[in-house]
Amino acid sequence: MFNKVKTRLTVLYTISLVLLLFSFIGILYFLISHEINDKEIEELKSYFIKEQDDFYEDLYEENHHGLKNDHERTIFYYLFDKSGTFISGKEANEGFLQWIDNNFKIKTMPDNIRVNKGSRHFLLMKQSLGTNGFILLGKEITAEKHLIEKMTWILFVLTILFSLIFALLGYYFAGQAMKPIRRAFEKQEKFVSDASHELRTPISIFYSSVDLLMTEEKDHLSPIGREVLYDVKQEAMLMNKLVNDLLELARSDKNQLNFVIKEVNLSELLTGVFTRFLRKKPIQIEFEQEIQQGIIYPCDEVRIQQLIYILLDNAFRFTKAGKVTLGLEAANGTIVIKILDTGCGIASEDLPYIFDRFYRADQMREKGGAGLGLSIAKIIAEGNGGKITAASKVGAGSVFTITFKQEKGSS
Repeated sequence: MFNKVKTRLTVLYTISLVLLLFSFIGILYFLISHEINDKEIEELKSYFIKEQDDFYEDLYEENHHGLKNDHERTIFYYLFDKSGTFISGKEANEGFLQWIDNNFKIKTMPDNIRVNKGSRHFLLMKQSLGTNGFILLGKEITAEKHLIEKMTWILFVLTILFSLIFALLGYYFAGQAMKPIRRAFEKQEKFVSDASHELRTPISIFYSSVDLLMTEEKDHLSPIGREVLYDVKQEAMLMNKLVNDLLELARSDKNQLNFVIKEVNLSELLTGVFTRFLRKKPIQIEFEQEIQQGIIYPCDEVRIQQLIYILLDNAFRFTKAGKVTLGLEAANGTIVIKILDTGCGIASEDLPYIFDRFYRADQMREKGGAGLGLSIAKIIAEGNGGKITAASKVGAGSVFTITFKQEKGSS
């Protein structure tokens, strides 16, 4: 149990750290990219402002210079008239103008655009030259792009590395922090187990003695004496049940709760439980069954019966008048057992905790019990490969659902 908790804490904190670091990388990538992008655009604008007089002269000249190649240029440009016809320009990458013309509509291009030609990256910016034309300026940004990508990958690798280191350290420190908790839990577990074992025998003797007195000395006791003995017997029964429940939980904590798994006809099992409860149910409560026949599931028959007993006992105890329903059906690859009642219900704030040990809502305290039944029910359900859930509304009753995954080939 403690290893699972330690692992879950380590995974939780590591995932939180990884998400935080990835968020940091994302924000950093955005800020750096945005800053470099602004700087590149500003560089093209500055070049345009500096050279715009020459661009106007080229635009109005009768003899245009055409396209010149200059591989040493960092900023290249292409001059167009108002109809989008190329006039003149200087480019650093031969054939780039033709590539742009083949892939874009130059006249309707946005003011700023980033384009990729193979593995090379370029920033293009369109500037108006009045009503007579426009100019397309460009700059290769491959180096800047690769720099940002390289920084991002370095940060990504460092994030993974430090997350692994953090996970190892977190696992170690979680183990150290849980040592005193483990020792306290083991002492409590040992006390519960030892106390349950020690109490079991004297309680059994006490219960037998009271039962013997009620049988042998019945005629010699006054009505008050018989009433007192009956109350003592009931309390002894409750104490015996509590001790047995504590022993069940202690065995479960030590993984000593054995489940004898075999093919069980759940339909017949639940029908038998229904019949037994039907005989002793209160008159004011209607008890119904909705049991689908022929459902087979590999489980511990005795434990499943104990599970149904716990849930039905609760249903009858918290239903003064109304209806209790025991249901079983198989559909869509699952087997579902449901116990429904129209009793007092469970408050929404109590519902998440009803399977915790010794937890009792206010209305449960009035009905007695130690708050262990549903904890044992959950252990039994999970031990047989199932899951137990509860839904309830105050004043409208409760529904307890046990779900098992149906194996292929079972009916």
